[in-house]
Amino acid sequence: MKGISTMNTFKIIDSPVGGLVLVARDQDLVGVYHEYHSPEPSPVILGLPADEELPNDQPPEVASNGSPATSDPDAASAVFQSTEEWLRGYFRGVMAPPLSYNLVGGTEFQRKVWAAVAEIPYGERRTYKEVAGALGNHAMGRAVGAAVRANPLSIVIPGHRVVGAGGAITGYAAGVAVKRSLLELESAVAEMAAQANGPAPSASPSPVQHTAS
Repeated sequence: MKGISTMNTFKIIDSPVGGLVLVARDQDLVGVYHEYHSPEPSPVILGLPADEELPNDQPPEVASNGSPATSDPDAASAVFQSTEEWLRGYFRGVMAPPLSYNLVGGTEFQRKVWAAVAEIPYGERRTYKEVAGALGNHAMGRAVGAAVRANPLSIVIPGHRVVGAGGAITGYAAGVAVKRSLLELESAVAEMAAQANGPAPSASPSPVQHTAS
């Protein structure tokens, strides 16, 4: 007998760098994409809009394993609220408590890259080659770049902090202009903290990661 699978839901919010698409699977945050993300996330990844209900005469969504798919709107709403609050704080230069998320996809290598990127301190940058070196092979810079581009949690896992050789701002899912804006924001916040003789944010709040079972 087939069980019941969980369906993703999404909500689009405004931000200083354009729309952001938040994706929840019940009580878990599973995605943050830019509205004009490249590559564009598939409809399967996004699921249904958070405020959309299936008509009574429409059959339920079916998951990839053929099981009926359901969602918990109350749990998803709480995820959207906490994520939106965290992002508001981020864009104000306020570092909020860590966000919890669930990585439900990605290869083993991609997950290793995302974990390494999540550890890059706030206001700092690493080159693709440096991230590759931290994973044991400096020659994997291009593969690291591809994995960073596939990051499903933009800003939360700060792929924008990974730059090209010599600090070149290249390659970002929402474009170089957005990447530069995020980096400039973090640099300004860190500089103001230093000028005020307060502790500069030594690290972004490392998100609490859960892996899919």
